[in-house]
Amino acid sequence: MEEKWIKHYSSRQKILLVGEGDFSFSACLATAFGSATNMVATSLDSKGHFRVSEGNKFVILLHKKLLKAFFENAREMLNEGGEVHVAHRDDHPYKKWKLEEVGSEAGLCLKEKVVFSKSDYPGYNNVRGGLIRSSQTFPLKESFTFKFCLGHKIQISIS
Repeated sequence: MEEKWIKHYSSRQKILLVGEGDFSFSACLATAFGSATNMVATSLDSKGHFRVSEGNKFVILLHKKLLKAFFENAREMLNEGGEVHVAHRDDHPYKKWKLEEVGSEAGLCLKEKVVFSKSDYPGYNNVRGGLIRSSQTFPLKESFTFKFCLGHKIQISIS
């Protein structure tokens, strides 16, 4: 079967998508590849929601703890040459999550940081999680794909 690509993703890669919301990102990849046999996509339909701002210190701490646990588990699943990608905003207050630091604490290295552009993924809808305005989109200001790997830093480029 011919290998097909969309941005950083190939039909020959094994892809686990976590926190997929409305599954529009995985649907975009499946459409580009012509199938979804190389993917598993997950989403959490949570009953809970914190009614505090994303900039709240407690909320930031919870996000960092969840992210660290995710990185630790993802590290155990990685093969040599494998990567963990996190699409994330890098402006206030999301910068306070300190993705590179949390990844490093979990035994991963930041390989590359590239601009995330919604237009690269036809059909993708960025929607909020939780119960409040969960079907609404949100601004993708200063959004990047952070690519983590096992081992040492290879390259950091913002492109």
